[in-house]
Formats: sequence, structure tokens, C-alpha cells
Amino acid sequence: MLQSGPLRPKILRIPRLTCLGTRSEGRNKSITAAIERGRSSGDRELEFAAGKDSRGDRRRFQAERATGPERRGAKNLFLGEKSLSTGSPRFAGAARGSYRNNTVSLRTTTSTNAAEHQERYGDDTRRSAARIESLPYTTAASEFIYGYSSVLAAIKANRRKLHKLYIHTRGASHAGLTALVARAKKKVDIREVGDEYLQAFDKASSGRPHNGFILEASPLPVPPLISLVSSNINLGQFEVALDSQSREDLEVNGKQTRFTYNSAGWRHPLVLYADGVLDEGNLGAIARSAYFLGVDAIVTPTRQSAPWSHIALKASAGAAEAIPIFKVNQGTDFLGRSARAGWRIYASDAVPPLEQPALQGALSRIKPSAPTSEVIYTGARSTKRLPVEHCPVESHATILMVGAEGTGLRTSLLNLAHYKVGIRHGRDVDEIGVDSLNVSVAASLLCYDMLQKPKPRAAGNMVF
Repeated sequence: MLQSGPLRPKILRIPRLTCLGTRSEGRNKSITAAIERGRSSGDRELEFAAGKDSRGDRRRFQAERATGPERRGAKNLFLGEKSLSTGSPRFAGAARGSYRNNTVSLRTTTSTNAAEHQERYGDDTRRSAARIESLPYTTAASEFIYGYSSVLAAIKANRRKLHKLYIHTRGASHAGLTALVARAKKKVDIREVGDEYLQAFDKASSGRPHNGFILEASPLPVPPLISLVSSNINLGQFEVALDSQSREDLEVNGKQTRFTYNSAGWRHPLVLYADGVLDEGNLGAIARSAYFLGVDAIVTPTRQSAPWSHIALKASAGAAEAIPIFKVNQGTDFLGRSARAGWRIYASDAVPPLEQPALQGALSRIKPSAPTSEVIYTGARSTKRLPVEHCPVESHATILMVGAEGTGLRTSLLNLAHYKVGIRHGRDVDEIGVDSLNVSVAASLLCYDMLQKPKPRAAGNMVF
């Protein structure tokens, strides 16, 4: 420790005290060392007695920018008066300590910013505590349905056990709010929430549009199926054989084996089997189109298929809540059993070329007014086309198979089909290589054609 007196080395004048922080820690250490070397032992003892150990203080200090005499006064406090013995400037310990402890002239950057932030935005601590990060689960099996259409459909269908309906204040302006609340108030606990729930809403909907409506409910009933059994046009019913279920699954899926459908007095049921559809959006779109067009049920495999998640339910716009949905462990077993029960299986596939060139010439001679179809039916193991008036559901209960987005139906499933069905191209597919439709679009077109009531065959047109 250097003693004060005439032998003490002359201290360089430090023009300004810079901010001490972690970003320039090396430079700040040298500045601190220079200040320490210039302090007398009396200064250290005075500060130690006052409990002011400056070396332990790691906070960032910033001198308030004063103007005029205040700034000059701050300098003089650090520089002090000249020593009477040597005439050299010395540090006034007491004055320096009082300046450091002056909360008006010197303040921490952290406290300053916090005060300004609190004045402008409010207390962060209270706001964080009020913000809800995720919605609570009433049961371990609960799932969240989001979006006005999906929520309303789930309430209308009444196939789930409903727990809580969260309505954000922004959803109060929705045109259908009154109708939704009128249906829901007797079935579910309704909670109106504010902006503190926005993060929880986004998490429950995986960042997808929720319109300010989220419903907590039990899972969608998807009973396991062994086979389709029989159908009755007069009663408008078809029967299924269910697979075994656990007690928990039984509470969700139930044990119903007989389902009604709209036969309109003339048709058998149409069931859509979607094999290997991996995109949840496509699966939901298939359900939406199937319900709209009048398909009576949907079956999907438990493996190598997209789940009926909240994404698929949202894409279905609520249709999945109303149409019966089943799952099967082995698609080939399910199709084989159903075929033996009298159901006829149609496999979606590319339109085969005509067997004989003579038929192509005959097609060119058909009058434009003659009935034609963009949907082509053939035998499963031949390219012979069936009549244009062919209507599958008029003669037998029907299963329509559609395959994966990229590869289509597997060979093992194609071998089980009784018929094939395809959609005619509208242009030469070799132009840019687009040779197929999206699976949801193809399923829509095929279902629409299959459910059309046949028209009387035009006289003289026997080409098909």
C-alpha cells in the first residue's frame, strides 16, 4: 500500500468516469486499478469503516449528464484541491464517497430503465403472473378443438363429453356467437377470457387460426372395426362388427354397431377407405368433402396414416364430428371380411387405355350429345370399361378405396378390388408431368359420381 506524502507517485488525471460493465471488463479493471493506486490509506479505511467496498460492486454506473456548474462540480469532487505540500491534485475521499452515494447525481442504468419501463408498460411481474401460458386439462385424455366451425359442430353433434369452452373477448364480435352460446350453455362450462390467454390459445391451436374459440372435450369417437356386415335400403341402415376395446376406449367410442344413413329409397351405403394418407390437412379435407357429398362413413388404418388430430379436425371444418369414422388394424383383413359379407370394393386408379384401337375410332364417331363421363369404371383385372350409366351404390353396398398421396394404393389392396375407377385427363399429362390429382380432390370427384342417381340410358349408344 502506498503511503501518502511527497514520495507518492503522481496520478494521471482521469477526465471522465466511464460506465463499468461486463462488456468492457478488462478496460474497467485497469481504470479501477488506477483509481485504487491514487487513494490514500486513510481513504480506504474511511470507506471500509462506512461499509463501502467499491471492489465488490459489479453494477453498471452511469453518471447523470449534468450541464454547467453541476458538471464542473462533479469533476472537482473527484479531482479535489491541490495538495498543500506538493501542489499535485489529490482525491478527496470523503467528497468522492458522498458523490458515489448521491442517488440524484449517480444512478444505475438498470434501475433507470426499469422505472421508465414500469411507468410506460406497467409492472412486468404482475403481468407475467397474469399471463396464462397453457390451458389446463380436465382429464388426461382431453383434447382441444379450435375454430368457430369446429367448435360449433362438436357441440351440435353431441358425440363427445364437453368440459370447458373458452371464448376470447375478440371472438365476441363473431356473427354466430349468440347461436353458439345458446347451444353450449346447457352442455359446457363457458369462460370468457382476455388477452392474457392469447399465448395459451396459440399453443392449444399450434399457431393456427382459432377465431377466439377453443373447446376442451373428450377425444373424437373412432371405434375399431373388424368388418362391414350388412345394409338395408328400406331401413336406411348398415351394420358393422367392432373389434375389442379397453374400458377407457369403450367410454369414448361406445359400442354402437348399427348406423343410419340417407338411402333416399334407392341406394346402398358408400363407405370411403382412405389408406396411407399421411397429411392431416388432406385427411380433414377428405372428411369435409365426404360429409358434404353424402358419404356414409370413413375408415382409416391405425398405422401408416395421419391421425384424427386437431389439425385434421380443423381442416374438416367440423365434418369429422358428424360423419361416422372407424379405424382398422389390418386393412387387408377388413376388406376381405367385408367383401365376403357382400360389399363391393372399388379401387381408385389411373384410367387404363382402351383395349382395342377399333373402340377409339368408335368413340370419335359418338355425337357430342351422347352421354359421356369423366369418371371411368373398369373391371379389376381388365381394361374393359363399364357402361356410363354404371352406378355402384344402386346395386350393392360399396367401399371406395383411395391411396397415399405419392404412391397410391398398395398392390395388396388393389388385388382385393372388384372394380377400378379413375378420372379422365382434361389435357395431355406429358406437357409438364402433372398426371394426377390431390387425394382429397380425387376422392371428392369419385364420391360425387358414385352417389349420382343413374339416368336412363340413351337409345343407340352401346359403346360403353
